[in-house]
Amino acid sequence: MGLLEVIGAGRAAKPAPVAAADDPGVVSAPVSGRVVSLDRVGDPVFAQGMLGAGVGIRPREAADGPAVAFSPVSGTVMADVKTRHALLIRTDAGAEVLLHVGVDSVRLHGKGFRLFVGKGDQVRAGDPLISFDRALLERSGLDDTVIVTVTNSESFSRVESAADDALVSAGSAVLRTDR
Repeated sequence: MGLLEVIGAGRAAKPAPVAAADDPGVVSAPVSGRVVSLDRVGDPVFAQGMLGAGVGIRPREAADGPAVAFSPVSGTVMADVKTRHALLIRTDAGAEVLLHVGVDSVRLHGKGFRLFVGKGDQVRAGDPLISFDRALLERSGLDDTVIVTVTNSESFSRVESAADDALVSAGSAVLRTDR
């Protein structure tokens, strides 16, 4: 075993991508779970639409270990946060899509989160972006809803849910946008 294998042995492998539509008018589910409208998300900033139109998804996998949030769109990572729970991606079509894992998850100061990408990286819809420890969120009394919004919704004639109150798989369409 070489030095690089020894150094990397303690790291979790980057998960494989999931299949997702590479349609500029589609925002895909970053996780599998139940879609909820933003007004039912426990954060007033999101619930009031201050960060754009979007949806929340309550993950359906067991909360016994790390989960993965996949890219909802293809584009460029425009911003990441020090606490590793959120990313902003700009698509070639001009949509600014926020991926936010958990409600009040910033309180964990990055503990339990791992980014697979950073600012300036190109991503494809379905690429793994963030791993997060759902069990830690639960033990910390935090909501693990994954939120995805189009922060510049006003630039579009329409941003609407494609999957209200439905069970979705990571990579399936949850929002549609029209210019």
